[in-house]
Amino acid sequence: MEQAPVQAIAEEAEAATIAVRIALRDRLQSGRLELPLLPEVAGQVMAACSDEACDVRRLAQLIQRDQAMAANLLRLGNSALYAPPVPIVSLQQAVSRLGMKKIREIALIISCQTRVFAAKDERVRGLFRHALAAAAFAQEIARLRRWNVEEAFLCGLLHDVGKPVLLHTIADLQRSVGICLSAEGRELILKEGHAEVGATLVESWKLPARLRETILFHHNPTQAPTCAQTAMMTHLADEIAKWALAVEVEPDAHIRKLPVLGSLNIYPEELDGILAKREQVQTAVRSIA
Repeated sequence: MEQAPVQAIAEEAEAATIAVRIALRDRLQSGRLELPLLPEVAGQVMAACSDEACDVRRLAQLIQRDQAMAANLLRLGNSALYAPPVPIVSLQQAVSRLGMKKIREIALIISCQTRVFAAKDERVRGLFRHALAAAAFAQEIARLRRWNVEEAFLCGLLHDVGKPVLLHTIADLQRSVGICLSAEGRELILKEGHAEVGATLVESWKLPARLRETILFHHNPTQAPTCAQTAMMTHLADEIAKWALAVEVEPDAHIRKLPVLGSLNIYPEELDGILAKREQVQTAVRSIA
C-alpha cells in the first residue's frame, strides 16, 4: 500500500531533474547561461601582466583604480599562500617582489572570490577552499615534473568553477520552471554539468584554450585532445585536495591507486612528498578563505 506513494515521489523527483536538465541545456546551447563577469580592472591587470612592455609603476597605478582589489591584493600577497619573507606594505612593493605572474594569479583569485564564489553559503565557501587547495597541489605536481607552475595553479583554481555557477543557475531554473529539485537531483546535475559550465566561463573570460580544455576533461583526462597531461595533473590535484581538506582524517590509499599516477610518472616517494604538504596547504587556504 505504501509503495505507490513512494514510487510517485521518485517519479516526480526524476521528472523535476529532467526538466532542469533540459532547461540548463537550452541555456547553454543558446548562450543564455548567466555567467559572472570578470571585473574590469582585474581583466586589465591580467592583460597588463601578459604585456612585456608593462612596468611595475604602471601596473601599480592600474590596480589602484580599484581600491577593493588593491586591498585584497596586499592581503593575499602577505598571506601564507605566498609567504613573503618580510611584509609587503605597498602595491609597487607587491608587484616588484611577487612578479607579474603572481600578480596575475592573485587578480584571478580575487575575481573568483568576489564574483564566482561570492555567495554567503557554506557550500560555496567550501568550493572556494577546495579550489585553492587544488591550485596549491597542482603547483606541487608541476614543480615535480618541471611543468609550467603558473598554468598548473590556474588549472587547479578553476577546475570546479562551474559548480558555484551551476548552483546559482539551478536555483534560478527552479524558480522559473516552478519545480523543486531533490538533493540527489541537484548533485547529479552538478556532477554532469560543472565541467562544461566551467569551460564556458573561462572561455567567456578569454583565458587560454588549454585551460578551457583542461577544465572540460579533468574528470576524464585521457580523453583531452591536446592537453591530457595537464588534465591528469588537475585530476590528481582535485583528488588530493579533497583528501587534504576532509573534516576527518582519512587514509590516502585511494589516492595511491589512482591510474593517473602511472601516466604522470609519479613514484610513491614523490607522492609522499606531495601529500606531506597537507598542513602547509591547509594553512595557506585558511589564510585566504
